[in-house]
Amino acid sequence: MFKEEESAKFYGVLQNPQEFLEIDCGCTNPRYGDTPGKLRIYVEGKLEIDCTCRDDCSKVNISPVEFAKHAGRTNAHNNWKSQIWVFRHDGHRLALWKTCLLKYYTHTFQRHLRQVIHRDEFIRCSQCGKDRRFSFRSKEACRIYHDALVNNNWECSDMPNHTLMCNDAEERRSRKVCGGCPRDSKCEGCEKCVCFGCDECRFDDYTCHTCVEYIINLRNISLLVFE
Repeated sequence: MFKEEESAKFYGVLQNPQEFLEIDCGCTNPRYGDTPGKLRIYVEGKLEIDCTCRDDCSKVNISPVEFAKHAGRTNAHNNWKSQIWVFRHDGHRLALWKTCLLKYYTHTFQRHLRQVIHRDEFIRCSQCGKDRRFSFRSKEACRIYHDALVNNNWECSDMPNHTLMCNDAEERRSRKVCGGCPRDSKCEGCEKCVCFGCDECRFDDYTCHTCVEYIINLRNISLLVFE
């Protein structure tokens, strides 16, 4: 996983080349002190921590965020990379974000974003003329948008479960610029929030151009692979 010169920079390292690297870690609460643990870094990018604050501590195989919260850090969700530390070979502490130990996690996270993040889209109601937002957070939500896109007479009331009606206010202009990108709320389109076709947002029983083109390309790739 890590080169010898990389792992030699840290203290308390146990490396299993085929599965994971384990290293002593900890999280400091200004009021309660240090909470020690064992951090495991897997090749596929997963991070797990076993808390060793007590011999009988039940916090094992938990995420870094859960570990930081267990240590009493209230803002762990956004700051765990700077709150959790490991030991350098000289015994000094070093925050995770300053090390090479997150390279597998970072790569996996970025790849995950490119695969599943879709930018929000808007469709205008044929009756009231208001723009309505469609967020692609699941395959079902993507299907709802497709159904609305091909319906020239789509109305607010066609939204599933009647969550919108024409007399409901339209989103403010300042809110509309937020397109669902995880990097920048006002992003106008980047490699992390623009999808040109994936299993999440394309359907083999749909006749729209984007879906048909995606399915044809997918089948052609499959034929090439099996040939």
